[in-house]
Amino acid sequence: MKNIHKAATAVASALVALATMAQSPVDVCWEMGQNNAEPGYYSSRFIFKNVSDKMLDGNWQFYFNQFSRSFKLPEGSLVSMKEVSTTYYQITPAAGYQPLAPGDSLVVDMLMKGTMVNSCYMPAGGHVVIDGNTAAPQAAPIVRAELARPGQWVNHAAYPDGKFMYDYNASINCIGDAYTGNDYDIFPEPKQIDLKNGVTHVGNLVTVKGGGAAGKLLKAELKKRGIYATGGQKTVIAVKVKGGISQNHEYYTLEVNDGRVTIVGASQEGAMNGVKTLVAALDHSKGRNLQNASIVDFPDLHYRGYMTDIARNFYGLDDLKRFIDLMAYYKLNRLQFHFTDDEAWRLEIPGLPELTEVASRRGCTLNEKGYLAQIFDGNGNPNDPSQSANGFLTRKQMIDLLKYATARGIKVIPEIETPGHARAAIVAMKNRYDKYIATDRAKAEQYKIWEDENTSVYTSAQSYHDNVLDVAGNGVYNFVDKVVAELELMYKEAGLKLDIVHLGGDEVARGAWDQSPAVQALMKRENLKNAHEVNEYYISRISDILYKRGILIEGWQEVALDHSAEWNAKMTKRFAGINAWSTVGSRDVVPYSLANDGYPVILSNVTNFYMDMGYSWHQYDQGLHWGGKVDEFDSWSALPWNIYASARTAYDGSPIDVVHNGDGKPALHNKANVIGVQAQLWGETLRSFDQVQYLTLPKVFGVAERGWTAVPAWAANLNDVQAYEAARLQYNNKIGAVELPILQAKGYNFRIGMPGLKVENGMLLANAKYSGMVIRYTLDGSEPTAQSEVWTAPVKVGDYKVIKAKAYYLGKESLTTYLFK
Repeated sequence: MKNIHKAATAVASALVALATMAQSPVDVCWEMGQNNAEPGYYSSRFIFKNVSDKMLDGNWQFYFNQFSRSFKLPEGSLVSMKEVSTTYYQITPAAGYQPLAPGDSLVVDMLMKGTMVNSCYMPAGGHVVIDGNTAAPQAAPIVRAELARPGQWVNHAAYPDGKFMYDYNASINCIGDAYTGNDYDIFPEPKQIDLKNGVTHVGNLVTVKGGGAAGKLLKAELKKRGIYATGGQKTVIAVKVKGGISQNHEYYTLEVNDGRVTIVGASQEGAMNGVKTLVAALDHSKGRNLQNASIVDFPDLHYRGYMTDIARNFYGLDDLKRFIDLMAYYKLNRLQFHFTDDEAWRLEIPGLPELTEVASRRGCTLNEKGYLAQIFDGNGNPNDPSQSANGFLTRKQMIDLLKYATARGIKVIPEIETPGHARAAIVAMKNRYDKYIATDRAKAEQYKIWEDENTSVYTSAQSYHDNVLDVAGNGVYNFVDKVVAELELMYKEAGLKLDIVHLGGDEVARGAWDQSPAVQALMKRENLKNAHEVNEYYISRISDILYKRGILIEGWQEVALDHSAEWNAKMTKRFAGINAWSTVGSRDVVPYSLANDGYPVILSNVTNFYMDMGYSWHQYDQGLHWGGKVDEFDSWSALPWNIYASARTAYDGSPIDVVHNGDGKPALHNKANVIGVQAQLWGETLRSFDQVQYLTLPKVFGVAERGWTAVPAWAANLNDVQAYEAARLQYNNKIGAVELPILQAKGYNFRIGMPGLKVENGMLLANAKYSGMVIRYTLDGSEPTAQSEVWTAPVKVGDYKVIKAKAYYLGKESLTTYLFK
């Protein structure tokens, strides 16, 4: 029978289902065809195999996720397919479908619009529903065939095949240029290090004197390392705060001299920085024998941030604490806490239980009554805590998190995404409305943040059509006021004052209010000419609410763009920071334009600091690519006070002339208006905390360096390419020889680079990113494993189609390098 093939493809069976979920009657395999199978479309197929002992009638539906895109099925297809919610698809048997016998398979060919960029664009989250019972989905994980040949992923000039990686590794790991650092050569590198004769041994017992919060942090960190503070010890560590020693409040000095260690900070923050340097130096030392030294140090930028997104995919309190430990270790001091977005709301708000009862859970649903539709991935079960789709922080956990971060010198800035990126809140409040409308209309409408009469048709950047708030109604302002009031109480209970709230403000879909009667009436009443002025009205009104509470606002760059001088004059004093993020191509003028308008700018460059961009254009390198690729060299190459020289390659992989790229573009008039740098890790592609670490390490080292030292020595003369390359070489060696082993000892996950391959005169040559890596390879096209041949010297090769290799280092393995003939 057409499209039905018995045992058409070997698909893994015996899938282990959750105890609470029935076993799916089908196994599912997906295979990629080819990009541009038709102009603008790629081909792929699903293969459904009946693994039950019964005929599979037409009463089943298969649900899965992938990034939203239109599709075509061939004429006469035995199934129909539709996108029932953003990223959520349904396949259903159609006319002509015949019951599938046990062991038989059904092949479904598809054409999907766009390009298969990498593995993150492959379908995921499979589950099966029988007889339309969406309350009882059956997990059907998708076995995905290898992306094995060019044309199955995006064609990019910087694709890291064997030859590309060979040249790349040669440029950053030259033989004979070994790491030459000292105990204090840490991330971020201190400004001034004067080494002296002798060492100070730090044994298991030391005496710690003074220091307040910095002293408490020191004792806690020493204890983690098996060093305990007690009186009368030979080694004495004194922590002092001495105001007025520097105008830079984060300034500190560290003296290590024959058993006496003294940290003096210009403030508690400065003293904490000194503590963190001492702790890192202990980790970098041999046998805790610290070189005697005198250190003078301070950061150039006081905002050194990381934005973590637990809305798209969730990870909990213990993982967040581990992440805060990592931030503190590298002297990052601001955590932008992105706990809500279109895809979920992840923080308990007393009085609004629907936010977490509904919007922290995702699963199989066509009406979103009780929980959100599955997004990105999952097994269809909204009650399964093992899925990154589900979960939230309780109020108590949030208070714990605030205390934990504060004790480590990190300020937590909560982000409430408005007026766009608000779909999860909208769905939650619709569920609340339905719960109360029959019995208490006032309670139902108190937080009505949408407008039923709005018939606007729009599509957001992430393909939502219903994610923008009704800024004309009072419900939105009641809602924000309520959430902020509850946040204030959490901060107060943690012993803190909530003084900054990030409002998001980015990517408000064009046309979202065009057919809104309420917004049209607002425009007439307030004499607003267009949607931009409507947005200004919203930002101004929200800022009024918060300003009266003593709270400043932050936002993404959109909230500060294209305003009048009068509006800027009023609003700049209400902003604690603006994240300037869109720096691709001609958009690199945005950060300095905002700074010149008087806004405090946090450089959040996608081209340098978006951790969720893939490290490379490899088909299995996790991450997105709309902003290009970002690795640890891209973050390290950023220059906060020369934004136009920060990106060294364009989106297409071509080199950028960093010397002249800023010609004719706005200069930075006041460096003080660039207040810091921030890494962003958006969560669309994350499914675990291991992946959070993988995309962070080692990229974050460059963020830490550039937040601390805005103008590194190599940037003094951008014409001196040799100085840049020599510094990059030492940076790479420092990561591989010292920092990654420390992270391994701490139990963190991280990425290691791929090996390079090339064939010259019939001989296979290979190289690696770090000294000490082991390279294993295959010549027959099979996947390298820990048992494959080790490359140690040139190997003679005959005819081949593809040679594959992996690097092994510190218990990690790299992605596979492909060398195609």
